[in-house]
Amino acid sequence: MLNLDLDHPGTKASYRKILDCLIGAIQSGRLEPGAVLPGTRELADILDVNRKTVILAYEEGVVKGWLVSEPRRGTFVSTLFASKAATPDKPQKKRPASDEERFAPDFLPLDLPLYFDDLYVPSVRAGRTRDTMYFDNGAPDHRLLPQAVLHRYYRNAMKAAFKSDWVKYGNHESAEQLRTTLAEMLRTTRGLAASSSNICLTQGTQMALHLAAGALIRPGDVVLVERLSYPPAWAIFRALGAQIEVVDVDQDGCRVDQVEALCLQRQVRLIYLTPHHQFPSTVSLRADRRQKLLALAQQHRFTIIEEDYDHEYHFDGRPYLPLASDARQRNVIYIGSLSKLLGSSFRCGFIVGPENLVGTLSKNQLLISSHGDAVMQKMLADLIADGELRKHVRRASRLYRARKDVLLESLHHHFGERVTLRNPEGGLAVWATFMEDIDVDAMVQQAAGKRLFVRSGRQFSPLNQPVNGLRLGFASMTPDELTLAVGRLYDASRQR
Repeated sequence: MLNLDLDHPGTKASYRKILDCLIGAIQSGRLEPGAVLPGTRELADILDVNRKTVILAYEEGVVKGWLVSEPRRGTFVSTLFASKAATPDKPQKKRPASDEERFAPDFLPLDLPLYFDDLYVPSVRAGRTRDTMYFDNGAPDHRLLPQAVLHRYYRNAMKAAFKSDWVKYGNHESAEQLRTTLAEMLRTTRGLAASSSNICLTQGTQMALHLAAGALIRPGDVVLVERLSYPPAWAIFRALGAQIEVVDVDQDGCRVDQVEALCLQRQVRLIYLTPHHQFPSTVSLRADRRQKLLALAQQHRFTIIEEDYDHEYHFDGRPYLPLASDARQRNVIYIGSLSKLLGSSFRCGFIVGPENLVGTLSKNQLLISSHGDAVMQKMLADLIADGELRKHVRRASRLYRARKDVLLESLHHHFGERVTLRNPEGGLAVWATFMEDIDVDAMVQQAAGKRLFVRSGRQFSPLNQPVNGLRLGFASMTPDELTLAVGRLYDASRQR
């Protein structure tokens, strides 16, 4: 859907606002040469303006050469822009980089581990075919999204945005509405005593992690992570100059006794963990360990960064409440996201913390991004407030539970006693540990040749140690697809 960000002063005529936004979209590449534009009635309805206003904007665009109008076909972006870019006057020879062309000051590049995801490994994405399968980290199935509902809410949000004129650059009204509805959701479902002033909105989890860590970590600070954990998190900590120490994870979650031992040896600045469904092993941190960890944080004055990435998906019993829900704690920064509910395209993460901390994080965020997607924020706020998001999660959870059972059954069928599986209490992935006679790294490589991509357990190790386990997301595949994918994985394990 065409998204026009009318961020120009209100003194301009409406048709000029529309045309300027179209020009901006063409210049930025969001509207490609030859792209068809919505009909004048459709765009007028979306923007809640008179159709004559859109007609004037299109006519002005044609006169200025940005647009082309063809009778009985519609209005298009001019293809002249493509011809100029595709046929330069003289071919340019690629010159070797010289010292003058290089960035002069010292800087720290992020040495991110190989991390199989569309975002991180474009070569994998480019090599996919229609027959390629992918065990992701535990992403939801976009095919289950209520498309008609999302379309209606986005359309209404866009109408409201232009009608109230809060799509201007620097708008805060939509962000405040989303923070308010998020706070209510977190109070109801996660027991967090949060108001809108306790929430900092971000464009995803990694921005939230970077903001939180950047406000705390100084070069040389000791940061604790679990022996298996989320790779971008410890990459961010290292980039900020932290010294990483690891603690083990067992069937009851993080080994808090090891945390205590490290606190007695060194001054710990913070610990990052995923206590609800530990990433990647899926185990939950036991209640007594939770209380011990909170007491240690208070005693030794370190911060806990608690990431709760898939709280809503819990299949057995009631979910654990977050560490941040403890009324006595003052040391927890809570990070969450809506991406596991609606998919990664809906970039909405959030940080929950004391008001003074959130104020600092919000100011620091202005150095990265001055405003979010106002229309998207309005849509998400309405979806939460009207209960539509809750309905979708409830429907999807039933299907995800069934898919989990199919994956477990298929793994048992193919690998038998050579695989150890823990039936997760919740989440969207299974952790599978294989017998030592199966080389997991080699199996992963062989699977790629069979058009199945899966992350090696080594990629979750901050110390780059071999791990004879795999995290297998089940939510984004149907039962038939899961059965086929496990069959390919089994064939890969037999190939030498």
